[in-house]
Amino acid sequence: MGRYVVRRLLQAIPVLLGTTFLIFAIVYALPGDPLQALAGDRRVDPVFAQTMRELFHLNDPLIVRYGYYIRDIFTGDFGTTFRGLPVSTIFEGKFQVTLNLALMALFIEAVVGIGLGLIAALRRGRWSDTGILAVTLMLVSIPTLVSGFLLQLLLGVQLKLSTGIDFFPVTGVADGWRSYLVPGAVLAGTSIAYLTRLTRTSLMETLRSDYVRTAIAKGMPRRRVLGRHALRNSLIPLVTYLGADLGTLMGGAVITETIFNLPGIGQQLFTSVYLRENSVVVGIVTVLVLIYILANLIVDLLYAVLDPRIRYE
Repeated sequence: MGRYVVRRLLQAIPVLLGTTFLIFAIVYALPGDPLQALAGDRRVDPVFAQTMRELFHLNDPLIVRYGYYIRDIFTGDFGTTFRGLPVSTIFEGKFQVTLNLALMALFIEAVVGIGLGLIAALRRGRWSDTGILAVTLMLVSIPTLVSGFLLQLLLGVQLKLSTGIDFFPVTGVADGWRSYLVPGAVLAGTSIAYLTRLTRTSLMETLRSDYVRTAIAKGMPRRRVLGRHALRNSLIPLVTYLGADLGTLMGGAVITETIFNLPGIGQQLFTSVYLRENSVVVGIVTVLVLIYILANLIVDLLYAVLDPRIRYE
């Protein structure tokens, strides 16, 4: 197991280098002068511009600047903005907000998606199965922007006016974990649909397996067959999807954080792209890549827990 983890970590190095170089090249290849974009309509002093270019290596070739960036990354330095602020300081607290939002969305997605998929698989062809499939189609079709404002209106305004209960706060993070309930549900909407269909398909294939039919024929209780054998063996593709979806949820939280006014990394990424703060954009993407790599490593290790036949040599 230890050798497998070390091997996977070594394999993650070229992935990290490739993805960071790609985003580094895209960000710094954008047309226009980032110093002039920062100054707006005001004229940039030539002496100051030359000093800043030398300080941030803007006159060096792209590959040289990327080398400086990678060197600093391995020492824990994500760079400095043109305003002199360390990038790590800018998104230090914001990553916690986005991580809380992504974990809440992942929890809602897992509970609702697997639950609905389980019901649909066990009642295949009935009205409940048809209704669940229709709901998943609706979740995929409704844009996040629409579902976000709709839930804000229903839970944040109408429910509070009719009952006087403010259990579902729809703006800010002042109410602790409750602040992430509605945004998490909005962020998880599309993923719930995909996970429901994946659970339904995976469980239906497992229920048609020979060992499941043999266990039922021998008189084993259906609930035990379902929980101990069928569902457990169906979890491998679900865990794979959930692990990969964690990075997707964190990277796709821009619209959700904007709707619900959450001071997370999504809002910061949007602002940084608008203000041409390239070091912040590259630093955020780098951390997201690291989280994605770590999540996939954890998923791979969970395979052996779900299926003892899997061994890591």
